[in-house]
Amino acid sequence: MHLQRLKIQNLRNISNAEIFPSDNLNIITGANGAGKTTLLESIYLLARTRSFRQSQNRTLIKSGEEALTIFSEIQSEAGTKYRIGLSKKKEGTTVHKDRKKITKLSELAKSLPLTIITPNIQRIVEEGPVHRRKLLNWGMFHVEPFYAQLAQRYNQTISQRNRALSGNRDDLKVWTRQLVELGDQLNQLQKNYLEDWNQALTELSATQDSGYRCRLELYSGWRKGTSFEEALDELTRTDRERGFTSAGPHRLDVKIYVDQRGVKNYFSRGQNKLLALNLMLAQTMLLQIKKEEKPILLVDDLQSELDQDRCLQILQTISDLKIQTFITDLTKSIGDSIEEDKYKMFHVEHGQFAEI
Repeated sequence: MHLQRLKIQNLRNISNAEIFPSDNLNIITGANGAGKTTLLESIYLLARTRSFRQSQNRTLIKSGEEALTIFSEIQSEAGTKYRIGLSKKKEGTTVHKDRKKITKLSELAKSLPLTIITPNIQRIVEEGPVHRRKLLNWGMFHVEPFYAQLAQRYNQTISQRNRALSGNRDDLKVWTRQLVELGDQLNQLQKNYLEDWNQALTELSATQDSGYRCRLELYSGWRKGTSFEEALDELTRTDRERGFTSAGPHRLDVKIYVDQRGVKNYFSRGQNKLLALNLMLAQTMLLQIKKEEKPILLVDDLQSELDQDRCLQILQTISDLKIQTFITDLTKSIGDSIEEDKYKMFHVEHGQFAEI
């Protein structure tokens, strides 16, 4: 999967820009505030309809304009070509694929698989399970054909069970049985995916001189040694008092172990970022293996928290994956370590882009 053409109008400080990126690495240079991250944001908007800069969603449309538009021409690994366009106004957002309106975000995500690495990516390692759940869900959504539908049914059922809990209704047992069935199916898929993820992580680590071994383990979302059904039965009284279901795949966590020890308080911030990067890149490997498709990779400020050697190590890993990558660079130094024919460089000033 790669973008062949990208056109942006009225997104933040970009009035009108058009680039024809490389299928491999694209380096975006420029001063702070020039528009480097906004270019990444435009691609993210195409895939998700929202910004990854959550606190600034309301300021997406350029001041004084009524709407922003983003247009792209894309080619899949199989050679299929199509176009995706997005228009965002104050009243809402519309997305079209080959002039046909897309109404489901899942359809859009499948059409433009995307991985993003932000400066705070180490939160995956350092903070609570919500970040690791999102990462697991992203990977499973793209490689497991029935995962999205199964997860949707599970979420709908848990909502019904929560209503039965808070209302002390007689149909609680009915919704509990359905939840156990769906939850067990989800749990098995998650276990299988984690095995594949660990294998990809091991293969990736073998290409790097990390000096440690990392392994992921699944906390299913209920007490170890019990089944999902037993856990729900044990917690029925507590769940009635709280009005929600406190055990299940929606409470899972991906535990990270390094040399058989929990990673928390074990690594420096730079090491945590490197580990988080590898977790995401291993998922990218899985997508290529299982679906024969390559996601587009966005990298904002790779050099933050990483020394030069680690930064070059990650660049080499990305280069080996042969995926289309857009990476911001304040100093242009990244290009110095890469063969000239393997990348394109774009410089931005005041929202204007030029290939250099």
